[in-house]
Amino acid sequence: MGASEDDPLIRELFGAFLVAVRRQVPRELAALMCEDEAQSFLDTVANPDDDVPAEPVEEPIVRVVGVRVFGDVALARFTQEDDEIRTLHFRRENGRWTVCADAEDDMSLDQLEDDAPSAGHPLRRTPVGRLGAEDLRVLLERGEGLDILLPRVVFRLRWEPLLRGAAFPGDVLLTVLGVDSERWVKDPVALVQMNSVVEAVHRLGNLADHGAPHDVIRGAITEFLARQNLRLSDLVEDRVAPPVAEVEPVQPMEVKRAIVVPTPAGPT
Repeated sequence: MGASEDDPLIRELFGAFLVAVRRQVPRELAALMCEDEAQSFLDTVANPDDDVPAEPVEEPIVRVVGVRVFGDVALARFTQEDDEIRTLHFRRENGRWTVCADAEDDMSLDQLEDDAPSAGHPLRRTPVGRLGAEDLRVLLERGEGLDILLPRVVFRLRWEPLLRGAAFPGDVLLTVLGVDSERWVKDPVALVQMNSVVEAVHRLGNLADHGAPHDVIRGAITEFLARQNLRLSDLVEDRVAPPVAEVEPVQPMEVKRAIVVPTPAGPT
């Protein structure tokens, strides 16, 4: 089936998913998702078998402005009343299209960005889910794909703050700290998460003990916070560390970008 034939199928699925989000019936939503994400979604819902739809409310007008298909993955750009362009990702699974956030992992920056440069770095053609730590560092240093890559890298740094590229532990963090302030303004969620990374780095103590250049990274953190009119003490002072016995070890996590939908409330 060609892209032109897939386009109306994806638009139809988008409409059905929008209706399901408004109705907030868990299994209706899950039926439209790819298998792994459907199960993850149902596992987090208080009452997955709740079949009572939510009270109808006036919803903003949503308009699909474009669909792009790349084999068995696709994306749809859409706007709401604020005119901000958002993206929903899709994967063909068992012969049918499904809503699937992780489909983004199988697309490259050249595919994900509408205004991709004609002479960008060769890594722009690698699916973003296959980019290694050094690949990500190189692209961020060049300022390429920031809208897509920065949130992914910041999320990873929360679990591995001294993530190593090709040079030394913490070289990825150092590159992220140097990202232009205007970019952080556009992504306040990533900024809040990055401040959590800074706290985690502070808790590591002397970074040289971890093979990282302590003074260089601390200096970059100071400059990063200064651009927000913050000091390190604003983030960490008056925080009481929990007793060692209460600290749970961080388990390895697979980085996945979740679909954000209203979570049906459980019975009251």
